[in-house]
Amino acid sequence: MKRFGDRTSTLSWNDSTGHKYGPESTERKTMVSQVDRTVGYLRQRIRESGLEPNLNLIITSDHGMETVIKTDEIHIQKVENFTFTDIQFELLDYGPNGLLVPKEGKLEHVYSVLKNAHPKLHVYKKEEFPKRFHYANNSRITPLLMYSDPGYVQFNKGEHGFDNEAMNMKTIFRAVGPAFKRGLLAEPFESVNVYALLCELLGIAPEPHDGSLEVLRPLLHPAPKPPQISHPHSSSVTESQGREALPSSGVHQGCVAVEADTDAQCDSDKSILCRCCPNFPTCSRKKNSNLVWTRDS
Repeated sequence: MKRFGDRTSTLSWNDSTGHKYGPESTERKTMVSQVDRTVGYLRQRIRESGLEPNLNLIITSDHGMETVIKTDEIHIQKVENFTFTDIQFELLDYGPNGLLVPKEGKLEHVYSVLKNAHPKLHVYKKEEFPKRFHYANNSRITPLLMYSDPGYVQFNKGEHGFDNEAMNMKTIFRAVGPAFKRGLLAEPFESVNVYALLCELLGIAPEPHDGSLEVLRPLLHPAPKPPQISHPHSSSVTESQGREALPSSGVHQGCVAVEADTDAQCDSDKSILCRCCPNFPTCSRKKNSNLVWTRDS
């Protein structure tokens, strides 16, 4: 564990084990059990520390894992009429995706010989790459792009980075805490929306991003609205978030609610504690949010 609390913590053991041994291996299943015990220990310590009422916990990951298929492999170097001498730059050894910059005048030739080279290999010109990937609209993306079907990659025994619509690329999302509804089974959503959720929970303004908080808002309890309190001497009074007040006697004409965050403010000449609400003695809000008032004169 690197860090925890209101920050992120990464458990990468499961990922590295999946790459080395494959997602269905005994080693991977053993590592999943270890991660599960670690999460259980974290939740236990949260309870024992009395943090549950105030701490939101999210458990998720950035991808799934697919078993690598070792038959009918894709070997670009063996494709007929293809040669790396036609390529100025290539990135083909990092997962199931590839980037190619053909030499000047070689784009159409390289594209034509690779496009139908293997039934599990998909080759595109940059401008034709599927829009749903939100990937090719950048100056850093090369003129030719390719990706393989799930399982078709030459490295490791387990791999990710395949089409995100493939079921084995899906991940989990679990959340518990005061901000989240209990027992809710949410509809699937894209991980790009998690950033907006984290910013909302932490009370910070997000930087420009491609997600939306509205997608995950159904997971959250509605934000509480300040209650309106009937006042016997004026039309309406809004309850403020002041410090807990000691009870006092008497009813005062023209009292209004004020912020009372410090003793100095509450003890000033104009600040008083007032049972203006006629239901104050039996009000359910009395225990948690006694009222602080000041005269408006």
